[in-house]
Amino acid sequence: MKLYTVKSEGLSHNSYLLVDGAEAAVIDPRRDCQIYVRIAQKNFAKIRLILETHRNEDYVVGSRELQSLSRAKICCS
Repeated sequence: MKLYTVKSEGLSHNSYLLVDGAEAAVIDPRRDCQIYVRIAQKNFAKIRLILETHRNEDYVVGSRELQSLSRAKICCS
């Protein structure tokens, strides 16, 4: 299992990509979602889940965009 931290400079926001074999999950994705797709592809993994741990009132999340790119299921707390 591998964990990647994706930092959004200027927003003080971290998101994460967790890869386990051929499957991956993204936690609190940022608006620019291509980075998750690239990391997953480098690991020969498919993004299956998008996990939102909390509401983000101070910036736009990328869950819907990432869902359109990956067909992953969005799960909200």
